[in-house]
Amino acid sequence: MESRGQDWRTILLSISGIGGALAAFSLAALIIVYTAFGLLRQNYPQNNQTTLQAVVVASGILLIGLVFLPSGFYSIQRLRGEAIPAAAPKLLTIWQGILLLLLWAGAALLAQLLINSDILMWFTPPLYLLAIGTPVYFLVRLASGGLNAGSRQRIWGVVSTSIALGTTLSIITEMMLVIVGLVLVAGYIGLHPELLAAIKQITDQITNTSSIDAVLNAVGPWLNNPLVFLLALLFFSGFTPVIEETAKSIAVWTVFDHLDSPAQGFVIGALSGAGFGLFESLLASATPDSGWGATLMIRGGSTMMHIMTASLTGWGIASLHAGRTGGGRVASVIVRYALAVCLHGLWNASVIMIAFGSLRMPPNMDAPDLVGKVLIFSGVSVLVILCLTIPLALGMINKRLRTAIPFIPTSLLENLPNLPLSDEDGEKRKGVQ
Repeated sequence: MESRGQDWRTILLSISGIGGALAAFSLAALIIVYTAFGLLRQNYPQNNQTTLQAVVVASGILLIGLVFLPSGFYSIQRLRGEAIPAAAPKLLTIWQGILLLLLWAGAALLAQLLINSDILMWFTPPLYLLAIGTPVYFLVRLASGGLNAGSRQRIWGVVSTSIALGTTLSIITEMMLVIVGLVLVAGYIGLHPELLAAIKQITDQITNTSSIDAVLNAVGPWLNNPLVFLLALLFFSGFTPVIEETAKSIAVWTVFDHLDSPAQGFVIGALSGAGFGLFESLLASATPDSGWGATLMIRGGSTMMHIMTASLTGWGIASLHAGRTGGGRVASVIVRYALAVCLHGLWNASVIMIAFGSLRMPPNMDAPDLVGKVLIFSGVSVLVILCLTIPLALGMINKRLRTAIPFIPTSLLENLPNLPLSDEDGEKRKGVQ
């Protein structure tokens, strides 16, 4: 058993878990109170979309706060010297998987239908949380079923660390990269005054019109420039995957010395990706609009990608620790990390192709744009293939890892949740079938 108060990670998790939960709850309450005062000052305006969006954002922040709570709770238990139960998720059955997929799609579709009703629209925030949370649960169960990543403190600690640390570092790094890019662009424009005049003209056209067609006509020549397309690919398919996959691996590295099998690293990585994807999806889909249902479905796919790539990196990191030494283990980390980055980059490149292809084919176009059609078809095809193969890959890797661990009798498995998991005993178990 760990000595009380001597594990600095447990102390940090208790502080960050409780502090993160309180901060999230306070922010959600502040948003609701601010919105309520705004309604009173405006004498309840008829347009409720802004109010609904505030409620949706507050509900998402509230869910994040709830995710932080178990980490703080179990960490405090550990500091008090109490035993922490093991986390041994069961295998996901086919029928359970089908029901979860139907629940995910049903919540997204129902949210889209209710958004157009002035009364029923207020029931959409729970559907929003359900549409975002269900695929996260489904994919984590698919990756972790039958495997044991350690204590519940470790499980929830990795998720909260990924949200608090992984997403924060990713956002800061990407913002710094954007700032550097803007400075370089500003310097280039400063050396070419004619570009400044052209940009000013486009800005005036956009400012003086409310028509989306006029906006597309104004920025179309710039967006159709191959250089802009290549720069977008470089940022979103090159820099972004490297930054985010590195950020997601931080939560795995924090428990590196506790990873005693590749199976544990695979599950821990999946949980880190789940926390990252949950946070990103809650923020990216918090705007109820005419395409909200599609956004909720698409965000589930993005979360799937984050879980898959992070689990690959975690698998490699745990292989390094389990092997202790050897160039082959180091190569395993590098190869799996590179595979995760490439998979992430391919996903983002497909989205970029669809976006730029759509910009080349406005509704009022007289003749179809061949390049736009090719970009859209290629991007959609790749995304469909990835959406079909990634869940299969998660299940196949999970099965491979389960067959590589010793069988534990059912009688022992039933008593496992009541046993402590620490450096001296339970955390040394390599897996549970």
